[in-house]
Amino acid sequence: MTVEEDDLQKPLAAMFGLPRNLDGMSVENLVDYRSALEQELVRVDAAMEHRNGVRAGAEALFKN
Repeated sequence: MTVEEDDLQKPLAAMFGLPRNLDGMSVENLVDYRSALEQELVRVDAAMEHRNGVRAGAEALFKN
């Protein structure tokens, strides 16, 4: 990643509270944190699939 790409991603990551400082977290807390992130990724994937379906439906409607 270039410096410019890194600079562009910092504000976006900060908007979501990322990256999180992991230094003071126990292994148990890290496992819990990872699990929470994985659950959030499932939610994000589902939202993206839903939006893609809505968009595909709208595109099909307006093509006719």
